[in-house]
Amino acid sequence: MSTGKLAVLGTGAAFPGELVETEVLIAHVASQFGLERQREARAIARRMAIDSRHFCRPFETRHEVARAGQSNPDLVAQAVQAALDDAGLTINDIGYLVGHTTTPVQPIPSNIALAADRLGYRGPHIELRQACTGFANALMIAFGLLAAPGAKPVVIVGSETGSLWFDPARAANDTAQLVNLMQMGDGAAAVVLGPAVGDGPLLHSAWFGALGLDKPPGLSIRHGATEFEHDYAAILASGRMLFDAGAASALRHGIALDSVDRVVPHQVNGRIGDHVARHFSIPVSRTFANAGRIGNTGSAAIWLALAELRAGALAQGERVLVLGAEATKYMYGGFAYDH
Repeated sequence: MSTGKLAVLGTGAAFPGELVETEVLIAHVASQFGLERQREARAIARRMAIDSRHFCRPFETRHEVARAGQSNPDLVAQAVQAALDDAGLTINDIGYLVGHTTTPVQPIPSNIALAADRLGYRGPHIELRQACTGFANALMIAFGLLAAPGAKPVVIVGSETGSLWFDPARAANDTAQLVNLMQMGDGAAAVVLGPAVGDGPLLHSAWFGALGLDKPPGLSIRHGATEFEHDYAAILASGRMLFDAGAASALRHGIALDSVDRVVPHQVNGRIGDHVARHFSIPVSRTFANAGRIGNTGSAAIWLALAELRAGALAQGERVLVLGAEATKYMYGGFAYDH
């Protein structure tokens, strides 16, 4: 747990291409790859309430690379630049660049190193190979870095191009791959953080924890594989446990769910706001979910949500509580944000 406060200087997002609607996606995969499970795909999409998402690939062949300018490091660089613009800073003003993703363009050099090249950044950087709670571990690092006297701003950026880790021909006989197709989206988002000095938006009361000891992963990519392995039944069963652990961590910081203006759960599907509202007995109007429009964006999800909220959905003085969760080894993390 981190008990300090950080200034939120800027946020930014980047998406590859135009939004792809679910019905268009199903029709394309059926035509291009002979998918016969169209009715089942529609039923899965309805249950998850995901109507559209962005993709970095055209789905013309089974195995593809991203379109030009839409690779994972390309999206990282675009999101970081957008966040720097929002903060009124340049890349030379920052002291550290922290990235987190599960879908790098290659193992090494790291994805963040390739993004640093695109940004013209000469400073230190680090990458976490972590999905939906990479933001929480990145914050543990940022709190430490920004505690040093005279510390320069730190940029954290989460990114996913998970559509590349999917074989559309396998959706015909593997329900987990069909779920992946209907659920996932690509994108990146970044936040610029600095020491908390004076008035302005603040990020505070952060935590990270894990409940996965001796449990098989709910989501994984094995060596040499070209797709995610997805135990969606185990993930569904663990959701409440992870959110309860997050709420308990917030309470240890002195923050109760009924005391905040917005609760942002991990964006696993478009109905997550309804689920969290029922589980914690809070009005659904006090939750925020954008997965219905952009899919589950994994590492990018929390920063994408914060960027969207900061762009106009919050009134001055409102407090947001983030309840992040990750199925790889059942980890959880979060923070509070005062607008």
